[in-house]
Amino acid sequence: MLSSEILITEIPSLSKEDSVAQAIEWMDEFKVTHLAVTQGAQYLGLVHEDYLLSVEDESDNIGNHLNTLIKTSVYENDHVFEVVKLIEKHKLSLIPILSVKDLFIGVTTVSGIMQAIAEMPIVKNPGGIIVMDLVVADYSMIEISRIVESNDAKILGSFITRRYDENKFELTIKLNKENVQDIIQTFERFEYDITASYDQSSSEDDLLDRYNNLMNYLNI
Repeated sequence: MLSSEILITEIPSLSKEDSVAQAIEWMDEFKVTHLAVTQGAQYLGLVHEDYLLSVEDESDNIGNHLNTLIKTSVYENDHVFEVVKLIEKHKLSLIPILSVKDLFIGVTTVSGIMQAIAEMPIVKNPGGIIVMDLVVADYSMIEISRIVESNDAKILGSFITRRYDENKFELTIKLNKENVQDIIQTFERFEYDITASYDQSSSEDDLLDRYNNLMNYLNI
């Protein structure tokens, strides 16, 4: 999924002539703490609500505060995970999206990204979830796929969560089969450390929560 697929055009950008008061009003209206500043189709940067609230004269133009702008953006052909990485890194409520010609075309927000993730097959499609702890040196996705497929199932998606121990990580796999007990038994025969499993009744909410934790959305 590309950033162009989660583009939001309803949130306005600020011009240099807009006032600080206007910026604060729009932030409140659209429930964000950042807004893009543009000059025509040229992207200048992001302004942060915390800074604007510190400005004594709210009638002052945004153009007088360009040196405070955050120079962060993504391109329309960037993957959604690159968008997530930059939003988390800079603790943003939204991020501007530029065309391949460096022109401002809109933004995407944290909530927009979460809605997009909720539509991904790993979350949306029915199926069970298996979580396992793995040693980095022993990790083989080919072997894990073979074990799953030997039980007449397929892996719809997977992701890795790093542990504090640099030699281990947690692997979560979403399967196209709701009852995963036979698959778990096969993994255990091969001495895999299965730490959790979820059937369809709980899988979607739990997997979405794991994405939340993984991408640090709740800290933004």
